[in-house]
Amino acid sequence: MKKTALYIPLIALLLTVSGCEEGFDELNVNPTAATALNPLFTFNNAMINTTFPGSTMVFEHPIVQQMFSPNSGVLAGGNFNVDNRGPTGPNTGIWQRYYRDVIRYLVDVMAKTKDDPNRANLYHMARIWKAYSFMVLTDTYGDIPYKEAGLGFLGTNVTPKYDTQQSICPSCLI
Repeated sequence: MKKTALYIPLIALLLTVSGCEEGFDELNVNPTAATALNPLFTFNNAMINTTFPGSTMVFEHPIVQQMFSPNSGVLAGGNFNVDNRGPTGPNTGIWQRYYRDVIRYLVDVMAKTKDDPNRANLYHMARIWKAYSFMVLTDTYGDIPYKEAGLGFLGTNVTPKYDTQQSICPSCLI
């Protein structure tokens, strides 16, 4: 029994000391994972995410539809005085898709292409699309984070301050 109590810690010590360390760093590295993402693909993802979620049609599209079509039913939401801008309402898809995804992607594209003269066209396309996205957001929600928006993705600012709609609209045109 005393020999067993002596051998067990000795075997554990030998296994610990003789553990393999060579090549251990590369063992859990995904060889197909991207180390750097082409900003063109990120911009493409931002463009795809600006397609409107279907729930917005319930409130915005019937305003036009009621003028040329007698149809009613699911699209009748726009005919009533309903506030649809809340975090749980039907238009929550606009905030989630545009602010959480589109703005984040566009800020990333602009940060990666700002100083690259070969990517000047992509940089300016991202600026235009960012202005469009902010116009949709501010038209829907009013005051929103603008100047500090999307910077939490690049740095540590995860609580951007809100800018007024009056300051956002003119700066989108510049």
